[in-house]
Amino acid sequence: MVYIAVVFILGSLSSEADSFMNEYLFNGYSFQWSRGVYLSVGEPLSLIIYPGPNLEGVLCGLGGNAIYDLCLELRGGKTNTIDEQPDDLPVIQFATGSGSVAYTITVTAKEMMYGATADSAYIFFAMRPALEDTMNSVPVETDSEITGE
Repeated sequence: MVYIAVVFILGSLSSEADSFMNEYLFNGYSFQWSRGVYLSVGEPLSLIIYPGPNLEGVLCGLGGNAIYDLCLELRGGKTNTIDEQPDDLPVIQFATGSGSVAYTITVTAKEMMYGATADSAYIFFAMRPALEDTMNSVPVETDSEITGE
């Protein structure tokens, strides 16, 4: 019976995560990954991801109904970022370098509501190719130089 309840809750949370990911997809974030997890309060869970080189985007956590405070940490490459804002939807922006690097995600349900001790959460990232800074190498003439004024 508990298994059926977990599948139902994770299924509805999955559709909510899919709607967030679809919004990112609409905005050009074509590289995506997601994972449903079950968290006990105060017990960190670590995952390893390989997003690929030359990408930029966001790593998000989406807490279930009972999660009040979800902490998300991203480590890898030259990144070590922690989102400790007290909310159930943490977002970390990050960019990968030119090499393929493994990143470690640590997610912790710090606080729960309704006396719960565990709940499900979804972790996902949405990435797109990094925009290169292009410098204009050809100097632009002002209007007065063009018209001879």
